[in-house]
Amino acid sequence: MKVGSYSIPEMRLFPKLHGWLKQLYEAYRLEEIVNEDAAAQLCGHKSPNSGAWKYKKADFRLYGLMEPRALQLTSLAEALTYGTDEEKERAITDAILKVPLWKELHSRFGSDPPESNFWVQLQKITGLDPLDAQKHAENVRRAYLGDINHLPKTQEPVMAPDNTPAMTPTRTPSAGGWSINIQVGPYNQTIPYTIEGVEYAKGFLELLKSQIKVDSNDEEE
Repeated sequence: MKVGSYSIPEMRLFPKLHGWLKQLYEAYRLEEIVNEDAAAQLCGHKSPNSGAWKYKKADFRLYGLMEPRALQLTSLAEALTYGTDEEKERAITDAILKVPLWKELHSRFGSDPPESNFWVQLQKITGLDPLDAQKHAENVRRAYLGDINHLPKTQEPVMAPDNTPAMTPTRTPSAGGWSINIQVGPYNQTIPYTIEGVEYAKGFLELLKSQIKVDSNDEEE
């Protein structure tokens, strides 16, 4: 579904799309899917020419679960379906924030986008004209909440008391080994001191970077 300069998934990640993803992963793992007829039927469609199947593939790709130019699941899909609890939690965050509009909205509003005049914010972000922004606002907000409410609670944008990002990362030993502690204002987040943990922290920093840019733009306006 196009919303101005952005595309958003037609289907929410949970529960339906995740269910179809598990079906595909159990059948094909990370191998390229050669028989698209069989894959489409596995996902409830009579033919690979079905419009609904094409939308489903587009949704998988928006969430980063299928390769952009191949009928093949990604390592993110594998982590989301059959990873450890920690891998699944990280994969949920990665998949949902792969959707560019969701990432932008999350950097601004977290899991609580304004209900009143949400269309004004949508227009500012997407470049829609006012009438189209008003027409799409309710559906976009509902779809956004349908996905973003599945984020682990630690993924809320974390701000200092004066509403500005402030972060102090430290490294401390724990019972299971070293960990990375990130403090942003009154909030704390502990991340495993591993390569995956560092990548996770980098994503967290990108969210803060986006928030700083948003705040700067708002001040200029």
